[in-house]
Amino acid sequence: MARALLGNGAEAEDVTQETFIRYWQQGAAVRRPREWLMKVARNACLDRLRKAGRFMSDDNEEHMERPDDRDPAWHYEQRELAAQLQSAIETLTEPQRSLVVLFDVQGMSVNECARIVGLNVNQVKVYLHRARRRLRLKLEEAK
Repeated sequence: MARALLGNGAEAEDVTQETFIRYWQQGAAVRRPREWLMKVARNACLDRLRKAGRFMSDDNEEHMERPDDRDPAWHYEQRELAAQLQSAIETLTEPQRSLVVLFDVQGMSVNECARIVGLNVNQVKVYLHRARRRLRLKLEEAK
């Protein structure tokens, strides 16, 4: 999640390490470890983005047949698509970016996402809908 939010592997590793240190210091006081870790990591990422001036706030399936794994063209296309998707995710505002990462990438439930981000379930659903629509548009523009 930290890598997706920050877009930088080294910063993401730092945030992850800081998060686990804080978890270790808390000990048994943490009741829902997975949610707690995600929330602390997300907040640390947002703090870093704010300090760097890269924080954006928001105020107002189809089955594909997978070709042979040895096909270099398929691997190239997948890498290109992943790069385009990461770039599109970076354009999302908060909390859209966090919610896409938590729900679509990490596979968390809407309720877990709501508790981590501090929104109600309906707000999470709206933000996810808007984020997906924006991602679709960005990916279509990239074609």
